[in-house]
Amino acid sequence: MITCMIKHYFSLNYKKWIYTFVMLFVLSILLKYIAPGGCLPKGAPLVFWDYLFIYFSYPLVMILVIPIIYCYLIGDIFTRDCESGYIEFFLSRISNRITYFISKVAIVFITSNLLFLCCIVNIIIISFIYKLPFNEKNYYDVVTYSIKSGNNMITTLGIQYGLFIITLSTLGLFILIISLIFNNSFYSFIGVGLLVMQGVIAVFDDQSKRFFSPITQGILSGHYPFVHYRALSSGKPDLTIQSFTVIYSMKFSGVILLLLFTIGCFRIRTMNLSRKG
Repeated sequence: MITCMIKHYFSLNYKKWIYTFVMLFVLSILLKYIAPGGCLPKGAPLVFWDYLFIYFSYPLVMILVIPIIYCYLIGDIFTRDCESGYIEFFLSRISNRITYFISKVAIVFITSNLLFLCCIVNIIIISFIYKLPFNEKNYYDVVTYSIKSGNNMITTLGIQYGLFIITLSTLGLFILIISLIFNNSFYSFIGVGLLVMQGVIAVFDDQSKRFFSPITQGILSGHYPFVHYRALSSGKPDLTIQSFTVIYSMKFSGVILLLLFTIGCFRIRTMNLSRKG
């Protein structure tokens, strides 16, 4: 039955995914032009790996566009069932409400992976269109540090993938819990907006707030040692960020995920699911 509910989601939202892919395509083109100026040395050419990791580190993308797009994609996965009456149909065919909630968690995990794939495909398409070099010298800090430390790009991309998925999954569960509490997808956008504002403050104003910002956990370049390497290169090392590592983000997001899952299980068992709207 969980598989049926997942198929139901995509049957209702496939147009949203088409629009999302187009939006990400336009974003990828814009990023190709605007990102190198602030991320690469003056006059340095943009190469494939630099472009890829700039994409997943650029604040406009990671703390604004991706969270809003993701809320657009899954903000109504619960409320739409209530409004259409599908929730009674599903609940009559499964063993308990927890199974229904788990199906929504599965959708969150699947869609976070699919959104990452959409980003990667757009990056590859733009790289082919603009014929970005693949094996030329790299200049972006994440790439240069990875090479210097002996990591290959696939390993570094795997780390970025892990951060992206756990961050989006946390955001997705947050959106789902708000929908369960208020039974209105509008409040999900308000909640995401608040997280975006906190993320902006954490990135541009007070970096110590990154430790408690769910959205900024997904930016690989903001983690030690990558951010420290950039600071050393500019002559402005920031010792306060040394504890903000990939391991920290995985643990922090994991705890938040577990907490949100527990809240969701409790809420779905106690709420009145017969009401509409």
